[in-house]
Amino acid sequence: MKKQTIFLLLLVLTFSLACQFLFPARTGIVISDCADLVASIGEIQSGDIPQHLFDTGRKQGDEIDVNEYFNVLTHVSMRAGYALDYVYQSDSLGGFPLLYARPVDQPPYASIADIPENTPLPDFREFLDVEDVEQGYFEYVILDIMANQFYLSWHANYNDTGIVCNRRDVNDIVARVSSGDFGIPMDLVQQTKARAMKNVEPVISLTGDVANVEVVTFTKWGGFYRLTYTISRGVPHTIMDVKQENLVPYDCGVML
Repeated sequence: MKKQTIFLLLLVLTFSLACQFLFPARTGIVISDCADLVASIGEIQSGDIPQHLFDTGRKQGDEIDVNEYFNVLTHVSMRAGYALDYVYQSDSLGGFPLLYARPVDQPPYASIADIPENTPLPDFREFLDVEDVEQGYFEYVILDIMANQFYLSWHANYNDTGIVCNRRDVNDIVARVSSGDFGIPMDLVQQTKARAMKNVEPVISLTGDVANVEVVTFTKWGGFYRLTYTISRGVPHTIMDVKQENLVPYDCGVML
């Protein structure tokens, strides 16, 4: 046991030193209210799938209102004349919401069957007004990652990517996935690598015509990733690129 403890301590030190070179100090604004924002969006999304929606795919009006997101994310909004809406996709492989930008003078679609043939749903991201400050682009990324993470069933639950806001989040995730309550536990090497990660807080920088948003995320089917978004500061605020770096590979081994 003592040898194993010494080995792990040496491993932690090695990874800590390596990370100082692999992840040098970053430039930009660190988002301090990340945890509050992510938790508040999660609260809006909480709740079981209404039985009628699961059975028929038709909304009745008492489901989650995704426009409540903008009560939390106050630096982004839908463009004037549009609302955020969704229809529910449900089939033999599972169920999940399809978000879209709806003109406010157009009645909501109750189900996919109500969408006219050959009519694509407008991508809501192209109809977002984003305040041209660091906070605005971070909130845009929250929507990109989390907006459709509700009413998920079966295979759709692979969509579990969460935003890591701070060191406490890392420790909580490591403790949770090391418990063995869901799938293969995270091994000691993976735990050590995760705890040795540097610069886990979201950081945003505005340079010329683009905004760079760097976030660490976690999924049970892939592990910890660092995502670096490049977003156009011009309207519409297009996601020009997303670079992905797998910091700590991990897979729970569960097949949904």
